[in-house]
Amino acid sequence: MLVAMARRWAHWLLEIQQPYGTWSGGYLGGQAPSVFNTAVILDGLTIMLQRVPDDIALRDGAERGLSRLVAMLDADGAWRQGLYTAGFVPAYHAYAVAAAVRAAERLSRPEMSLSLSRAHAYCASYLSADGMLSCAGFKPGRWAFTHTLAYALQGLWDAARYFSDTSTQQRVLKACKTLQRLWERKRRIAGRYSEDWRGDYSFTCPVGNAQLSVLFRTLGRQTADRELETWADWALAEAVKHQRWSKNPNICGALPGSVPFWGPYMRGRYPNWAAKFLLDALYLALSPAER
Repeated sequence: MLVAMARRWAHWLLEIQQPYGTWSGGYLGGQAPSVFNTAVILDGLTIMLQRVPDDIALRDGAERGLSRLVAMLDADGAWRQGLYTAGFVPAYHAYAVAAAVRAAERLSRPEMSLSLSRAHAYCASYLSADGMLSCAGFKPGRWAFTHTLAYALQGLWDAARYFSDTSTQQRVLKACKTLQRLWERKRRIAGRYSEDWRGDYSFTCPVGNAQLSVLFRTLGRQTADRELETWADWALAEAVKHQRWSKNPNICGALPGSVPFWGPYMRGRYPNWAAKFLLDALYLALSPAER
């Protein structure tokens, strides 16, 4: 039943795919292409293709989207079209790179590897040797919400692992260890961080907390660092405690963008991707036998 439901959603995405293969950003009905949205949608579509490999429409849509996405890359590996903020290439594009890498692998398109390796190197340039991450917010000079911070670090880790880029992996680990030390000292997760790891503790971002749990769980298991997994549990608890339980079916089970509700990330809203990342974090927390 769940696979059939996911397949219907996948075909709905094909219905709103743009003529050149991209998907839009913003609200439904928008026309501006979005590099980030296109990449993460391709990640999902190609996962679906592994379940239904004979779905020709799904394969054609994914092939068209991936080809367009890679064609939009500049020679230095940056996407300067389809941006959330015009003229600003953010560090969280690393998450789009990793998604595109997975899509290319599932579609058996090895010729995409060179272009995507340049895209990975471009994003990795934002992460310094001491684990300081720049340009991870939505706009130049802005502090990074934990939502986009986790996007950037998760994408850098996943792509670095694919390209055997041990240098970037070590830098990601340094960044996560810095966060771990801050959490130990503060016993709180800030809603956003500056490039030198100062935190804004006036709010927390539950979706970012769930994503950080996924990141720490991934790194902990792949490096056999049990301490990282312990902090993954803690970050997950920091997300779960803000899940809404209500008789209103429109918000029951949802996570708010910010706590307090009027905080600066998705003020007064329950983003659907918050529930998605909470599910990811909860699933990863299960033992292999439970999965």
